Amino acid sequence: MSNLTFWAFTFKPRWIKDKGRKAHLSFTPAISNKRRKRIGQTLYKLKIHRMVQFSIHDIAILLEPKIRGWINYYGKFRFSEMRKVFRVLNYRLMMWVRNKYRRFRKKIKTHAFRWLCNVARQYPNTFVHWQYGFRP
Repeated sequence: MSNLTFWAFTFKPRWIKDKGRKAHLSFTPAISNKRRKRIGQTLYKLKIHRMVQFSIHDIAILLEPKIRGWINYYGKFRFSEMRKVFRVLNYRLMMWVRNKYRRFRKKIKTHAFRWLCNVARQYPNTFVHWQYGFRP
């Protein structure tokens, strides 16, 4: 069997488990790698890491329509594959933290990432993808 890409979804054989049945092999869709890369490029072109004049809540409001659109379209099938997209988004947010707050600039990236994790823990509804459990 080979992979088939159609409307930004890749159809390929995957193991699935239906209710009350054993796991079996099925031909199911998920977001394609090409589309995942394009979303990553879109996130880079938005230059989130340079928006130091905005607060994290302002960035969340700015990104909300895009994130909701991605979740509603690509998350319809195989929602777990969206994890890779949101990992890139959380990385861009971590870079924003490093540029926004001086104390994180010369330290290793894990300090900024830890700060972002604390914000996600305290305010889990800030970003749409955090609401679905894709926190940093």
